[in-house]
Amino acid sequence: MKFDFQFGKKKSSIFRYAIIGVILTSVVTGISQCTHIPEEQIYDIVDQVQRKIPGKPLNDWIINDPILLDRRIKGDVNRAIDAVNPEYNRIISEYDKKYEQKYIEYPIDKSVCYTDECKKLGGEIRICAPWVADCPKE
Repeated sequence: MKFDFQFGKKKSSIFRYAIIGVILTSVVTGISQCTHIPEEQIYDIVDQVQRKIPGKPLNDWIINDPILLDRRIKGDVNRAIDAVNPEYNRIISEYDKKYEQKYIEYPIDKSVCYTDECKKLGGEIRICAPWVADCPKE
């Protein structure tokens, strides 16, 4: 008695790839022709839908097609960046608030400025960075 046991996922036959390719390409082209939606967007929708299906019947076909695989990778990376972007913006905003420069105006020095015109200009104005030790705190 002989047992033919295989570990892992079974490899699909070339015949199955051909059938899936012909059917999927025909359906996508037909939908694209009828709705005037670009085929690339339809393939993206098909890829997202098939990821939700248990067993992922089209996954091998998409992985073996370099164009579809490239679109899947770019889409996944863009979604990951979009998911992280709000957190990144929050961190940068906190950083900007913490290290925001301060404008400091000192009172008029009457020993140097004794005319009315000079006093109208106001006191000395400086820009101070919060990481400098002698920057006055608010």
